[in-house]
Amino acid sequence: MKTLFSLVLFLISCETIFSQEIDCDNKQKQLSSAITDSDFAKANEILAETRLKCATKSEVFYLLGIEVLKYNIELAADDKKEVAVLDLVKFYDQYDKNFPDNKNGNLINKAMVLYESKISKENDAYQSFDKAFAKDKFQFKNPNALFMYFSLFKEKYNDKKNNISFDQLLGKYSEVLSVVEKNRKEFPEKEVEFNNAFLAINSLVKDDLSKEKVVAYAESNYASNKENIGWLESTANLLSQNAANSPIFGTVANQLNSINPTEKSAYHLGNFNLKTRNQGKAVDYFNQSASLSTDKLEKARTYYTLANILSATDKSKSKEALKLAIDNNPSNGEYYVFLSSLYSNSATECGTTSIEKKAIYQLAKTTINKAAQVEPKFKATADQFSKKLEAPTSQELSAIKKNGNKVVIGCWINETVQF
Repeated sequence: MKTLFSLVLFLISCETIFSQEIDCDNKQKQLSSAITDSDFAKANEILAETRLKCATKSEVFYLLGIEVLKYNIELAADDKKEVAVLDLVKFYDQYDKNFPDNKNGNLINKAMVLYESKISKENDAYQSFDKAFAKDKFQFKNPNALFMYFSLFKEKYNDKKNNISFDQLLGKYSEVLSVVEKNRKEFPEKEVEFNNAFLAINSLVKDDLSKEKVVAYAESNYASNKENIGWLESTANLLSQNAANSPIFGTVANQLNSINPTEKSAYHLGNFNLKTRNQGKAVDYFNQSASLSTDKLEKARTYYTLANILSATDKSKSKEALKLAIDNNPSNGEYYVFLSSLYSNSATECGTTSIEKKAIYQLAKTTINKAAQVEPKFKATADQFSKKLEAPTSQELSAIKKNGNKVVIGCWINETVQF
């Protein structure tokens, strides 16, 4: 009889437990609907009810919950802000605990919310950034997160009690810039943001990076890192900006190009040879870099660099490089402006008659007008250029008409101008 009574009690307790279970799928739908309807009071009510009982059911639940908790931070009064921030931080931790293989970047998200809210107990923001960077530095897909992380590292470096060496500063700086460069290419829609991050990060160390210190760092660490592609890449980037004519830059760039030839390693060698006044080799390496690149914008920039180098010594090849730059990025007006100036500056050199000179200026005008078409900011420049042009006389127009309204220009220009 006692056993039967115990069994009845057990069944009653089970029924009570099961009656308290939550339909997590249905609650998740309700939470999503509440967010869609901007009913955050209801959303908070559902989240409070489910954040423990549905914690392991679905990642979607966390993504929805994050939206709610971010909303709470936005609306929190100043004296409640810290509580709201730490609640979101705790939720990120819970997400990672229950879904350790998620790709949401919660360590970075947690660090950012701590950094932006100026709430950082025991350096939590830096520690979270640093842990994420050590785990996978290329997960820093948010340019602002990279800047925040490096700025916190720089603060620690400035505080001498942390005993961070100059070599460690340069190492971290180089690593962070390698992430900026790689992710800028991977996410072209964020190119402007990554470029801004690059400038902001450089501004933090501009007073620290003397040529002498950078060269000393590279020379002292080269022997132990000459097979380390990551170190070679980041150090080549560092030297390229601060000591491009130093022998160690040539050594690092040559070693990098020998064990991992890429468009970037060839570009570094082009830059080194340009700075050490070996233009022939510089041109060869820049051409090699452009041919290796699969990024059209990068190709265009390299060809534009080539055009600048060649403009004083070989205008024909400079024109070829500009044409290739335009082919790869026809929406950059600067390329047309440069080509136009090449033409106009050669009117006397390539024009043997008044008609030919005016035809060259006409070609320059047509070219600079293309710059204004693709980038309206160049319209004023194009208009100003057009006002300076001297129109063909009636006698010259008559002569041009007899040749089918065309003037053939030889020289390095080698174009036919239509009137």
